[in-house]
Amino acid sequence: MDSLSSDLVRRNGSKRSCEACRKSKTKCDHTLPICGRCARKSILCFYDPAPMTRKFRPMSIIKSRTQRKTRNSGSPGASWILSPNAQAVVVSTPPLESAGFLGPTSYRSLMTGAVNDGDPGPSDNDRTIYTIDPKQLDLGLRILDFLAANALLLRALVRQVYELGLMPIIPEVLMLPALDILWDVFGNYIVQDESLRLRTVVDIFENSYQPIPITLAMNAGELCSLISGKNVRWEMIGSVITVATVRLIHTPERDVIHIDPQQRRKDKLLTQMLEITDQLLPLSNALPVVNELMVCLKYSQMMLASQRFGDSRIHQYNDHMAQYPGFMNLWRRRCFASVYSTDKTIATTLGRPPSLTRHYCVLKPPLDIDDDIDAPTYEQSLQMIDSNGWNSDGKRRHSTFIRLRFLLSTIREEILELHLGVGSADMERKAHDVLQKLQSLWDSCPSYMKYSPDMWNSQLPALEILVLLYLFVDYLYSMFLLYRLKSQESQKGKPKDLLHVAKTILSTVVVINEHRERAREVRSDFSSIFLPFGLPSAELLAMELLQPSLQGLSHSSLPRAEIIRELTLYTSCLSWIARPGSVNVAFCNKVKARLTRILDQILDPSYAAPGSSNSQSGAGREANWACLELADSDFTIHNLLCSDDGSNWDSGFDLFCGPVF
Repeated sequence: MDSLSSDLVRRNGSKRSCEACRKSKTKCDHTLPICGRCARKSILCFYDPAPMTRKFRPMSIIKSRTQRKTRNSGSPGASWILSPNAQAVVVSTPPLESAGFLGPTSYRSLMTGAVNDGDPGPSDNDRTIYTIDPKQLDLGLRILDFLAANALLLRALVRQVYELGLMPIIPEVLMLPALDILWDVFGNYIVQDESLRLRTVVDIFENSYQPIPITLAMNAGELCSLISGKNVRWEMIGSVITVATVRLIHTPERDVIHIDPQQRRKDKLLTQMLEITDQLLPLSNALPVVNELMVCLKYSQMMLASQRFGDSRIHQYNDHMAQYPGFMNLWRRRCFASVYSTDKTIATTLGRPPSLTRHYCVLKPPLDIDDDIDAPTYEQSLQMIDSNGWNSDGKRRHSTFIRLRFLLSTIREEILELHLGVGSADMERKAHDVLQKLQSLWDSCPSYMKYSPDMWNSQLPALEILVLLYLFVDYLYSMFLLYRLKSQESQKGKPKDLLHVAKTILSTVVVINEHRERAREVRSDFSSIFLPFGLPSAELLAMELLQPSLQGLSHSSLPRAEIIRELTLYTSCLSWIARPGSVNVAFCNKVKARLTRILDQILDPSYAAPGSSNSQSGAGREANWACLELADSDFTIHNLLCSDDGSNWDSGFDLFCGPVF
């Protein structure tokens, strides 16, 4: 922040004001990231990298002197650099109430039923701060320069899509009118200096980081004016460019010359457009708002990718694979198994249908043999495989772990179909059949692949123990989902089997605390075990303890005191399971605070939550406010998922931080 503050000094030595204060000619206190005046008035506050009143622009995005003449040509190949003093732009928006649909298998589904209409939700005064870094600004500037320089070509290509009836995903009643007013935002954009063009880029970022204000009485024309023209968003610009690129791929060379005012060759033009679409990907992935327009953009990007790269057919295993060497066959199976299993993990966490389904895939698990096997020993290695597909030499290989995870994922897909599908007939019998398959699979698994707490006292590497623990709780969580499904069909409350498996998951997860120093030697973040598996189990047990009649649990074989101790231990573990400095820390702190208040209520039924209403009485009121704590609107998917490299998911729980997978 100190270096950023030093960059806000003007040529005369005074500090630069934010744009809101500058335009209103009001004194600014120069506070970062939001000045005091803007914070009090809850208005957008940002410090423009190139204020329009300044003639000297040392903080703007500048171009290489050797490429000055290529910038306005619209060529994406022009060379551009960022000034060493280039500054980020801060955007303040209202908080999003929800980041999307979370289904019945998701991490927060247990508490959803406790939310009532009286939940106040986010305050109108709450604001979410986003920082648009100089790299994003530069990408936006490149994209707009290309869009402005190729307006006629892009308009013609998009119109061809609708004239030919190619069934585009955006309805014609929205796309064509929006396309007509899209260029209103440019005006004399091409002849403007860089500071004014950059101001246009910032305006589009501000539009894109706000929800589209849709009302019930709105018509298509009004919607067009909210997504294009002066209100144009990156989703709209991205859709236009991507749809035009897909059309260009299928446009004959002779026709390209007629519709391109610059009469460029198709291969040269396509190279430029593909480069721009590649630059659109990181920009669109960073947008926090998910709406129908964003879905259309992602669909168009998927269609473009399929046209560019084709299909590897990795989900199929056909006779032509006999042409490949043995290690290539193993590699392809391993690739598919990893992708398929990860798909089921994401689908379970979000409560959404999986992307890869068994109905269209050949579900051949990886062979339990060494990765570096050569042709002469391939057949010999196959002789070591037993009737269940496991190697009889008792050795744990990378392929052994991936194979077991894949097999568990095939059962998980059937469980997801029961939870998320529309067919509810004979649900109890179907759940029972899947449970039998799951238990049969686990029984056929070699004993050395089954986790035991005693492994921590052995000489096994810590990483192997963590992987085996992960696989074990993954198996238990499948049982948890099946028993939960049965409990939804039953009118007799939570079945004993469901409570037992939840207790087993919680007990298994908190064991890591005892050996955390050893575990930390190989991993720095354990959120992917404690949150997807531990949190639903802790929620279920806590809710059961909060029921009006606690005698039901105390009379079962589940020890109430032990459950409370493990819930307390689980809550304390949330202080260290997240990697220091990672985005998981804030999420874990919120979960810890809410679980702490619930435990206070369990231990002292007379305890009242701060600010809770006294109009209700009894355990019903007590359970209600406690459940509302965990069903808080902060628990959105943006608080849950984030890629390990930070490129795919928004800030929150790092799903891909598992032991090895």
